[in-house]
Amino acid sequence: MKRIGDFLVNTPSALVVASAAALLLVTALIPPLHSIAWVLLALAALLGLGAVVGWSRTWAHLQDRIDALVSDAAAAHETYVPVELSQTPQEELAQADATTAADIIARFPEDDGIVRRLRIEAEVTDFPEELTAPLTAFLTDSAHTRFDEPHVHRAFMDLYRAVRALDRWIRTETDDSDGRRVLVPGDRRDGGWQAFADAKRSGEEHADAFLTARAEFSRVLLVSRILED
Repeated sequence: MKRIGDFLVNTPSALVVASAAALLLVTALIPPLHSIAWVLLALAALLGLGAVVGWSRTWAHLQDRIDALVSDAAAAHETYVPVELSQTPQEELAQADATTAADIIARFPEDDGIVRRLRIEAEVTDFPEELTAPLTAFLTDSAHTRFDEPHVHRAFMDLYRAVRALDRWIRTETDDSDGRRVLVPGDRRDGGWQAFADAKRSGEEHADAFLTARAEFSRVLLVSRILED
């Protein structure tokens, strides 16, 4: 009813009806016009009839427009193709963390390479180049690596510092001999064999720190579910 009332009031026909009502009111209030009241009444009736016709035409036009809009909306809905949402930034970060973590673990496998040499063979006096190359590559490739989860990043930084310390020790305390890094013997050191023993003990400490940091990094990855076991 409110919509119909608004429609009746806000159309040109409403002005016509208001004019007819004003004409009848003037006729009723002015006695000299009573003699021609029938003429004025007929004029008011014609104006009212015109208003009704105008209202009818306007209403029909509006309904046609509404029907056309509804039809266009239905056609647009039928042709609408839902857009597949991309990953959220958080999901993208998690995927990037998982990829980076997998690369690091693959670089230092548990039973091969430098980890096997240090953990199982406990050898810190002779390093073939294929064992030391992953250390240097890791330091270069991971110089700007950052994990989104703080505790994972802390474990990664501990690993990075341990690798850097071990790599520095190897470069400082060993010589290149036919593609192998060999711990400088005591007869070539200023401190003799005591200096050799001190250097070897220092290497073992760096090796232990590296193995511990790597194990902790792997554990944190599993706990945080970045990588599944």
